[in-house]
Amino acid sequence: MEKIIQGDQLEKIKHFIQQKYYDSAVKESCAILEEVLKKIYKQALSELPIEDRTALLESEAKIGNNNKSYTKFGFGELVGLFNRSRLLDRWAKYTDNNMGIIRSISLDYIVELRNRLTHDRSAMTEEVTQSEAQLVYDCLMNWLGFIGYKDMTTGVEKAFAPGEKAEPVPGKNTYERVKQTITSGYDPTVKPERRRLKKQSAYSEKHDADSFAYAIKRMEGRTGLIGLDIGCADGYVTELRFKPEYGFAKVIGLDRNQELIDKLNTEDHGIFHYHAMDLESRDFDDEMEDLMEEEGVEKFDLMFCAFVLHHLKNPVRLLMRLRKYLRKGGALIIRGVDDGGMIAFDDGGLVEEILDDCTRQAYVSDRFHGRKFFPWLRGIGFTDIKMSYQVDDTTTMDPEEREDFFHYYFDFRLQYTLRSVQRHPENPEHLKAHEKMQANLDKLEEMFLKPDFYFCTLTVTAIAIK
Repeated sequence: MEKIIQGDQLEKIKHFIQQKYYDSAVKESCAILEEVLKKIYKQALSELPIEDRTALLESEAKIGNNNKSYTKFGFGELVGLFNRSRLLDRWAKYTDNNMGIIRSISLDYIVELRNRLTHDRSAMTEEVTQSEAQLVYDCLMNWLGFIGYKDMTTGVEKAFAPGEKAEPVPGKNTYERVKQTITSGYDPTVKPERRRLKKQSAYSEKHDADSFAYAIKRMEGRTGLIGLDIGCADGYVTELRFKPEYGFAKVIGLDRNQELIDKLNTEDHGIFHYHAMDLESRDFDDEMEDLMEEEGVEKFDLMFCAFVLHHLKNPVRLLMRLRKYLRKGGALIIRGVDDGGMIAFDDGGLVEEILDDCTRQAYVSDRFHGRKFFPWLRGIGFTDIKMSYQVDDTTTMDPEEREDFFHYYFDFRLQYTLRSVQRHPENPEHLKAHEKMQANLDKLEEMFLKPDFYFCTLTVTAIAIK
């Protein structure tokens, strides 16, 4: 049976990293990745619908100038072929599989790194770092794991099995399940969510202020700043965070909700300009370039994205797109949470049970995404990244504050089960899950009001300087 890995290649790469032969580790990893990409492309030509195969062949002809087959392509050309043909998107649509794990590290960045080693002689004095070598190796392992590791033929064929959506695996923990697919049913227009957004703003005000202060200090007194708020909702947080005294001349707010944006644009908001945009649209770049031309913006100095990425099916792609529009020396601030950082005592495992039940729902966001910020940003090319954390707990809260804290972190979770009931009222299992969630949340609320109950949460922020 044909193998991706010959002999002890993986052990050899790990040995290279341990012995600090980082350039060799990168070259060996890329050589295996090249074979993986060729096999996947070959399988795509065999399995995908005719219209997709036609698009793949057209892309292959353009990259090969009509005289070179993909079998003769180098690593960079193969990555270009995958990008140009949108092969991962077509693969995901055909198989109904989530491609997040193999999109988590940018192949374009790895191409640049490999080219630096093999083609760009002027950069040969710039050594490959341990983190870069490890990043390429991790990317390789992600791809191998996704298609079935060493078994080339069976693995790739299985990865293209149509319509086999991954189901939660018994014995897997909550985090392992939630990684598989993100289908968020988030709606910022409902009143409870609008109230929660204001609470969120209050909880994060100082943390965000520190992040903005750090980013602006790194810009060394630059004035006339242009800001971008990705996922601005009703603009409430936007106008609190992007303060004119920081030196902002114009701030653009983006949100997919046309209703909210239309309402905002009935009034004059001074330096704040709001636009509706689907952050995951295939036409995002065209729409962004049109918007920037309309607003007279060449590049952005500071981008802010709070509690947005966990709703997206492909957050890494959005970050890659945004990076292109960030000025050299500019800052990208992303903020989110990680439910894996929750600590409770003594709840008898109730919090863990609630989180576990949440991840079983069909319309759930990735509330375990805070831990992914650094690898996401590092993977798309940022090297100057500062991580910061906000820890909130109940130790100094009075009863009213405890109750408010509970509602902020748990009320919205009932919507996960309610959406399933509303979409599939004929299924009694959905109603049963909803009633269980409601009962568990009622129990937890009672616990929050006890003075000796302990609960702690983690907010994660990453600030990347381009």
